[in-house]
Parts: sequence; C-alpha cells; structure tokens
Amino acid sequence: MLFLGVGEIARAVQRALPDARAFGTTRRAPDARFGVITPLAAADNSAIRAAAEGANVVVSFPPDGRSDREFATLVADAASITYLSSTAVYPTNSGVVNESSPVAAQGERAALRLGAEETWRAAGASVVRLPAFYGAACGLHVSIARGSFRMPGAGTNFVSRVHVDDAARFVLAALTAAPGSMLLAGDAEPAPIADVVRFVCGLFGLLPPTASEGSDVPLSLRGNRCVDNSSTRDRFDVQLTYPSYREGYGAIHASM
Repeated sequence: MLFLGVGEIARAVQRALPDARAFGTTRRAPDARFGVITPLAAADNSAIRAAAEGANVVVSFPPDGRSDREFATLVADAASITYLSSTAVYPTNSGVVNESSPVAAQGERAALRLGAEETWRAAGASVVRLPAFYGAACGLHVSIARGSFRMPGAGTNFVSRVHVDDAARFVLAALTAAPGSMLLAGDAEPAPIADVVRFVCGLFGLLPPTASEGSDVPLSLRGNRCVDNSSTRDRFDVQLTYPSYREGYGAIHASM
C-alpha cells in the first residue's frame, strides 16, 4: 500500500489490511498516525515512485490545484489507484444525492475537488466521494467537547456521515473496482445535524454547543445533502458495520 497523505481513513484502511506493507507520504515529521506505516517525505520523488510500483495507491491529501498532477506522474506504475474525494462536489442544497446526481463547481473547494478527480481519473483511478467522517479520534464527540463545534443555525440541514471503518470498506472496494469507477460513501441514515448533536451530547454527557449564523457557519456545515449510496453498496457489496450515527457513536462510547 502507498498512502499519498496519512489521515484517519488511511489508518482505517491500514488496520483493515494489517498484513500489507504500507508506506505513506508526509510534508512534516511523521506523528503517531503513521504507526506501522513507513513514512516517506512528500518531496522524495524517487522513493514515492519506487513505493508505488505494483502497489495499491490511496490518495487522500486535500487538492491545491497543483500537487495532484505532480503525484499522478509518480505513481503511473501502481497496480491500482483510489482517489478520496468529497460530497462537496454536489451543489450545496442538493437534497438527496446519489451516484447519478449532477456535480457543480460551486466555490473553490468544489472546483479543486472536481479538478483533482479529473486528474486522477485520467491516471486510471477510481474515485470515492466521502461525506463527513468520524471515528474514535475525530467527530462531534471530540469537537463539541473541546468547544470548537458551533451548531449551524437550528441544525435542521442534513449532513451525511460515515464511520472511518466503514469509509475504509468503500476504499477497499474501490481498490479492486474497474479503473474509473465512482463510489459514493456514507451510512444508510442521513439525519439533521441537530438530531446527531443531541444524541452525541446525551451519550457522552456533553453540554449543547452554541449556535452560529451566516458567515460564521463553517463551509462544511452549510450544505443540505442526503447521501443515498444504496446503488454503490449493492454494486460493490459494501456491508456497513455502522448503518447510522447511533451504532457508530455508540461503539466509540463503548470503547472508551
């Protein structure tokens, strides 16, 4: 395995493939996220090219309009490539989105993502579009506890999500999919943000977060998208361990 960017989902994929030799790029000193993933300097083109030869490559760094093209040339000899994109490529107020929903370059984030998707598809990659993800080290239970989460207005808008271990299952499916495949990730029960926040606060004993309005609402919480990925799950036989936020956050709480 070669991870171009090592974050929570890369770690989840590595945990799902414990016998695979894994390398991962970093632009700074490697931290605890690497664990058994061997770090490679993101500027070491020779090492990246060697690690990519015959490997399964997972691309998870945020797009900047330049790096995707540079890295795509370095991993041309990979066995497979999977690019981790975002449901931010769908219009902000899409409502229900599925695999055939139209995308739109609304704002810089979406434009960069769509540009990166195009670059990696031209290199033979499959694409996994991810909604918000959460796990033991990231999610509402963490951001509410540290006071960095602000409820977007009344919290009535829908933001789909997926547990990192289930996100890894979509990535594993993409690694063996036909080049150019598009997989839409997410759990089976999109829900209003306020519902999830109430559940998390009650489960973890947290005080309700304060609200934010207008431009103070983070970009990632301004959308209203219900991901219906039943077609992806059926086609690629992805079995969810955590079909809703209740099972996902419940498992996190039980493990603490």
